[in-house]
Amino acid sequence: MPALTPELLRQQTHAALAHARQLRQDLLDLPTSATQGEWVTAFDCIQRPFQHEAPALGPLTSLHPDKPVRDEAEALEQEVAEFLTELSLDRTLFDRLVALEGQANEDAEENRLLAHALRDYRRSGVDKDEVTRERIRALKEQLVEVGQTFDRNILSGGGSIRFEEGHAALAGMPEDYLAAHPEAEDGSVTLTTDPPSFLPFMLYAERGDLRRQFQMVYSNRAWPENDEVLNTLLAKRHELANLLGFDSFASYVTGDKMVKDAASASAFIERVSAAARPLADAEYAELLTEKRKTEPDAALVDEWERPYLLEKVKAVQFGFDSQTVRPYFSYERVKQGILDISARLYGVEFHACPDAEVWHADVECFEIYEEGQAIARFYLDMFPREGKFKHAAMFDLKAGLEGGPLPEAALGCNFPRPSAEDPALLMHTQVTTFFHEVGHLLHHLFAGRQRFLSFSGIATEWDFVEVPSQMFEEWAWNSDVLQSFALHYETDEPIPAELVEKLRAAEEYGKGLNISVQMFYAMLSLSLYESDPEGVDTTERLKDLRHSMTPTHHVDGTHFQANFGHLHGYSAIYYTYMWSLVISKDLFSAFQGEPMNTELAGRYRELILAPGGRADAADLVQNFLGRPYNTEAWEAWLAE
Repeated sequence: MPALTPELLRQQTHAALAHARQLRQDLLDLPTSATQGEWVTAFDCIQRPFQHEAPALGPLTSLHPDKPVRDEAEALEQEVAEFLTELSLDRTLFDRLVALEGQANEDAEENRLLAHALRDYRRSGVDKDEVTRERIRALKEQLVEVGQTFDRNILSGGGSIRFEEGHAALAGMPEDYLAAHPEAEDGSVTLTTDPPSFLPFMLYAERGDLRRQFQMVYSNRAWPENDEVLNTLLAKRHELANLLGFDSFASYVTGDKMVKDAASASAFIERVSAAARPLADAEYAELLTEKRKTEPDAALVDEWERPYLLEKVKAVQFGFDSQTVRPYFSYERVKQGILDISARLYGVEFHACPDAEVWHADVECFEIYEEGQAIARFYLDMFPREGKFKHAAMFDLKAGLEGGPLPEAALGCNFPRPSAEDPALLMHTQVTTFFHEVGHLLHHLFAGRQRFLSFSGIATEWDFVEVPSQMFEEWAWNSDVLQSFALHYETDEPIPAELVEKLRAAEEYGKGLNISVQMFYAMLSLSLYESDPEGVDTTERLKDLRHSMTPTHHVDGTHFQANFGHLHGYSAIYYTYMWSLVISKDLFSAFQGEPMNTELAGRYRELILAPGGRADAADLVQNFLGRPYNTEAWEAWLAE
C-alpha cells in the first residue's frame, strides 16, 4: 500500500494472478502417486499470491486516500473474483480432490482442509452441468460489481446539513463539539454525516426538529441510488441460490455457519426478540413519559428520538450525564490504554514503527513482539477524511503463515482527530467501539501463524467472528481497567470508581430497546434473502418489521436499507452479532470478575484466538469452557 499508484497496483495484482494460475497448473500436474498432504498443500498455495505478493484490494477501496487507486482496486477486485470463481467451478481440480476422499490419513489438519475444500466446491455448483456452471459464473461476476456499487454509494453518499442559525442551532452540544464545528463567515454551520458529527448531535442537541432533519439526511445518504442496486443484489443472489439447489439465498448462506439453516436463524431472532420485548416495552414507556414532560400530548417515540431521550432518562434515574465521562477519554490515552491492556493480558509488546511507509499521514504502524521476535504488524487509520470508509472495521491486509510472512491488519475508524487545541474526547460508546475493533485485530493477528493459509486469521464460521470483538468490549466497563488509562485530560486524575459504576448502570439502561432494534436489523437482513424478492418493496418490508419488532416508529421518508452496508457484506446473517454476543457473554463468565487474569487470558488466546480455522467454533468454546456454550450468562445479563 505505500507509495502506490494505479499502474503499480495493476502490475502487482496481475503478477499475483499469473502466479496463482501457475500454482493451479502445478497442482493439476502432480502425479497420481502424490500423497494427500502434497495435494492439499498445493491446493492451499493457489491463493497465497493474493495475500503475499500484492496489496489486499478490499482495504484499498475503503481506506486509500487517492480515488484513482480506489477505482483501480475495484476493477482489479473484479478480475481476482473472476479467477476465484473460475477456480471454484474447476471440475478437473474438483475430481482430483474427490479422488482423495476416503484415503487413510492421520493428519487432522490435512483432513479438515480437504473436507472444507470439497464442501465449498459442492456449494459452489461445481457438480452442475456446463450450462448451469456458466450461468453461476456470470452471476458471481455480476454480483461483485453490484456489491461494489452498493458499497460505493454508501461511501460516497455521505451527506451534510447546514443550519443558518449557526451555533444557536447547536444548543446542548459540548464546547469541544462547537469548537470542532465553527461557524462560517455567513454565520451558518455545516455538519456532516460522519460519526464524529452525527452521533453526538443525536445524543445531545436540544432542538428535536433539527435532530429529525439530521436523521433524515443520515438515513437517506445512499438513497435513491441504492434502491435499484439493492433490488438487483437480492434478485441475483436469489437466482444464484436456486441454481445451487437452495430455495433461497438465506438457506444457502446459513448452510456452513454455526446456525446451520435459515429456519434456525429465524427462530433464534424470534427467541431473542421475545426475551427482550418486555424490557424494551418498559423502557419505551419511560421514554414516552420523558417526552411528555415537554410535549404533553405526545403519543409515540420515533427512532430518531431514542438516543436523546435515553440520555434524559439516564440523568433522572441514575444521576448520570454521559458528557461527565468524556474528559477521561481523550483519544491518545484511550489508544495507549487499550494497547497496554492487550500487552498485559497476552504477554506481548507493541512497538511503534514511525518510519514505516503508510498510505496516509494519519496512519500509524505498530508491530507486536513476543519473546523478542516480531509476530505481527498492524496499522491504525482512525480519523475521518473524504472518500474513506465511514464507520469502524478491521481490515485483513495479510494472512500470515507458520515460518512465513507476518500477519498484517488495519483498523479503519472515524474517531475525532486530536490536535494541540483539542484532545479529541470520546464518548464511552466510542471507547467500547475501540475495544471491539481491537478484539477483531488481535483475533486475526494471533491466529495468523498457521500451517495452511485456509486456516489463517479469522477463518472460523462467520457467525463466530464477532465473539472475540464483543468479548473484548467487556474490558471497557471495569473500574480497575478504566482507571489504568482513563485520566482527566486537564487534571490527570483517574476516573472515579463511583462514576464508572454510574456509567455502567446508565449505559446498560436501554438494552431492551437496543436488542429489539438489533433483532429488527437481523430479521430485515434475513427476510430480504429468505424468499423470492420479485415485487418486494424493501421500504415497506422495513416499515412492517420495525413496527412489529420494535416499540419505536419508522420515520416516513427515510430509507435505512439503502445505507445498510451489511445487506451486502453479511447478506442474510446480521443475526451474527447477537449470536456472537450470547457466546461472548458465556466466555467472559469464565473470568468471574477478574478481567486482568493473565493466566486465563493466555488460555483464551491459545484455545479461542490462536487456532484460527483449525477447528469448529463450537469445539473451540468447549475446549475453553470445558462444556458446550449456553445462554445462561446472556439471560442473566438481560435480567440485570
